[in-house]
Amino acid sequence: MTERDREQREPAREAIRDGSRHSGASTGGFGGAGPLAIGVSAAGIAAALLMVLADFLPIVSVDVASGSCEVINDSNPELADSCEQSGFERHGPALVLLGLLCGVMAWGAGIGESRPAAWALAVVGGVVLAIALLIDLPVTDDTGAIGPNFEGASAQAEIGFVLELAAGTLALATGAVRLLARE
Repeated sequence: MTERDREQREPAREAIRDGSRHSGASTGGFGGAGPLAIGVSAAGIAAALLMVLADFLPIVSVDVASGSCEVINDSNPELADSCEQSGFERHGPALVLLGLLCGVMAWGAGIGESRPAAWALAVVGGVVLAIALLIDLPVTDDTGAIGPNFEGASAQAEIGFVLELAAGTLALATGAVRLLARE
């Protein structure tokens, strides 16, 4: 019996699974993504947007007795710059860069179902919380250079600080949810 005859008599092997059908992650769409994957991606991307936004909003502001830094601006414009500090002034582009990383990792952890991306997402959230609690929180009641010149000066946290905390918490929680979810 020749090789050709043998091939014709034996039935052809059938594929046990169709390897061309992949989840939505490999094709870049949402096709096979479940609610958990979409939720993880959406929450992580929301955290990323909050991080970027917090970098451009005021973290801390100082009010003087008259209630406005315009009084200081007339007499000492350089000192008036200390009345309000944005996230960018406090720590440069750190939150923007962390926000970009968070967005990519959120997509990977959610739609891509990547556990390493979920770990990275949780770590990014932890880093943002550390920046908020260790760097920004201590200055939310510090009047800085304005305090000695104005007896009634008081400092307070602003919306950027709140968004920083929310973004870090959301990213950390989102990464944890993905890590704790069943495969």
